Amino acid sequence: MKICVLGSGSAGNCTYIATAKARILVDLGFGRRSLDRRLQQAELSLDGLDALLLTHEHTDHISGVPALVRKKKVPVFLTEGTLRASPALQEVDRVTIVPVGSPFHIGDLEVEALPVSHDAGQPVGFRFAAGGVQGLLATDLGEPTPEITEPLADCDWLILESNHDEEMVMAGPYPWLLKQRLLGPTGHLSNLALGRCLKTHLGGKTKHILLAHLSRTNNHPQLALEQVSAALSGDAEGGESGPRVHLTHQNRPSIVLDL
Repeated sequence: MKICVLGSGSAGNCTYIATAKARILVDLGFGRRSLDRRLQQAELSLDGLDALLLTHEHTDHISGVPALVRKKKVPVFLTEGTLRASPALQEVDRVTIVPVGSPFHIGDLEVEALPVSHDAGQPVGFRFAAGGVQGLLATDLGEPTPEITEPLADCDWLILESNHDEEMVMAGPYPWLLKQRLLGPTGHLSNLALGRCLKTHLGGKTKHILLAHLSRTNNHPQLALEQVSAALSGDAEGGESGPRVHLTHQNRPSIVLDL
């Protein structure tokens, strides 16, 4: 299984996952030229794309979807609540409503949509499994609910939100109502909250953790690495103790995992 976060953050999100018999994107929050550039940088290809999965309807996750569907005729998988919440997605052809909490298959890739706590129509993360490798993606969530924490122990790889440092939010320039949203249970997950979650629920199987959706205003990449790694008592970016913790980026692809 190959996994690469092509972009993550408020300006656009997209993740590439490929197995022997399936190739998918999760979310697409930027345009085709940007997508092609990132794929080229990561030495990946969109040829044979089987599906586009959507976590929720916010613009930074879907803005590039209509154009790609028109060009590639790729099927779109999303929840009923996400479709209802987005007029733009209601105009897209080849839409499939996914069952939340019940696995389905795309080629040899088993997929399960898991509910998350976020202020959207019916937001989900996704669990993936193929060839004995399992992973979990949850990039927008205000708090780690049991539906997300219970699968963690069985995952080889994780893409999880590490959006902000709580002290930076409180001292930063955002209006109070926006600060409350970010810090609330349906907002975004902080570095420390992610660290606490992983320390409590992570098993010994996990090899790689990618930190996603880092805020440009309320976080620093090195701070996110340090706070999450400290919770795991491991080393960042390739350390030998515990799972390796990697950054994702707003404008370029992450490391490509090949598991």
